[in-house]
Amino acid sequence: MAASDFLAVRNSSGFGVEGLAANVLDAGVPGQGWNFDWQLTKSPTDAFSASFFMILATEMGDETFIIAAVMAMRHPKFTVLAGALAALYFMTVLSACLGVVLPNLISQATVSKCATVLYTFFGFRLMYVGAREEGNKDEEFEEVENNLKDSGSKGQKSWFRRMFSKFCTPVLLEAGMLTFIAEWGDRSQIATISLAAHQNPIGVIFGAMAGHTICTSLAVFGGEWLGKRISHKVVAFGGGCLFLVFAFLNYLGVLQ
Repeated sequence: MAASDFLAVRNSSGFGVEGLAANVLDAGVPGQGWNFDWQLTKSPTDAFSASFFMILATEMGDETFIIAAVMAMRHPKFTVLAGALAALYFMTVLSACLGVVLPNLISQATVSKCATVLYTFFGFRLMYVGAREEGNKDEEFEEVENNLKDSGSKGQKSWFRRMFSKFCTPVLLEAGMLTFIAEWGDRSQIATISLAAHQNPIGVIFGAMAGHTICTSLAVFGGEWLGKRISHKVVAFGGGCLFLVFAFLNYLGVLQ
């Protein structure tokens, strides 16, 4: 039997093989399957400004700020700045990618509602932390410095550090690794994921990078003096109000 005759054969129900082949080909046509939404059509300027001010509100005087300030007192400032910013940039891109993936796995409405809940939670939590803030700045700097000394004494014996010291200086690696560990799971990372889930990810990335650059540069070059004079209550209340504004605006977007 020829191939053309075989394709024309129909079964008892009248279903043709050639019809089946056509359906399979139609199912594979681009545009009819799962489309990945990069959200690049949304305003990059809105995303930039939102992520920029969010980073300023959450990172100023935070643990990563103090780590960069303390390390800059003991090591070359530009080396510490390069290591810390490299880790923060990598974390920002990673968080934005996670935020882009979420709406493609879950409905946009669900992601927006979850983002609203997260913004509200972080807003009230920051205001609560600011209201209970009674810590001594000198004690905070001493605690971070002691932790850095302990990690430095352990890191000198590690094979990982000896291997990569051939390509990067130990100070650069230490600043990057400590910043990455401190930033992982931090509220700024979760907020970056939430912003990238419903904003233009390119704008979110560059806005967060600009905010991290300003905060980390202030920590490195104005470190101890600025860190001890920043009021944690003012920063916490300001950041809490900013998150509540984000929650309100995002809630209005869900209603629309």
